[in-house]
Amino acid sequence: MQKNIGSVMGLYPTPLTVVGTVVDGRVNWLPIAHVGVVEHHTFLISVDKNHELSNKGIQENKTVSVSLVNQNILRAADYCGIVKGAKVDKSDVFAHHFGELKGAPIIDEAPLSMECEVLDMFEIENFNNYIVKPVNTYVQEEFLNERGRVDYEKMSPVLFEFQNANYLSTGSVVGKCWVIGKDYKENK
Repeated sequence: MQKNIGSVMGLYPTPLTVVGTVVDGRVNWLPIAHVGVVEHHTFLISVDKNHELSNKGIQENKTVSVSLVNQNILRAADYCGIVKGAKVDKSDVFAHHFGELKGAPIIDEAPLSMECEVLDMFEIENFNNYIVKPVNTYVQEEFLNERGRVDYEKMSPVLFEFQNANYLSTGSVVGKCWVIGKDYKENK
């Protein structure tokens, strides 16, 4: 039986990402787990207004990088969430390079990084929300399958779980989309 636990956001866990910006010529990194697909070619990142440096970089440049986190870069990503970019220079936490978009640094070791254009910005309570579109996506070759597509099972991106403040690893594939439900009615 289900129990009503009140008005609790139940969509966690969500993918942990690191957002890269450039502010006053300096690279800054911020872990963000408030992310979501808007449609097939755009997604949303939601940044707490307290992260003034990252918000400033995104708003001034209209570009941002968004990188998935796996266990290889988790400690560095967590560190970037502990210290504030306004007080600590985080530019050397990750080796990085720039692709096509200035203002969107790409983490060299990230399993997957997207350099994105900001399409829209809006505020909701204490968060600045950005609708972004990936211009280029960079993936470590070891995380591509034989068809050249991202293999998330191999990549094992880290998830952020808010209720208990934990990082979770993703698991194995449990079924094939648009296949496992085909015989639902017959085997009910």
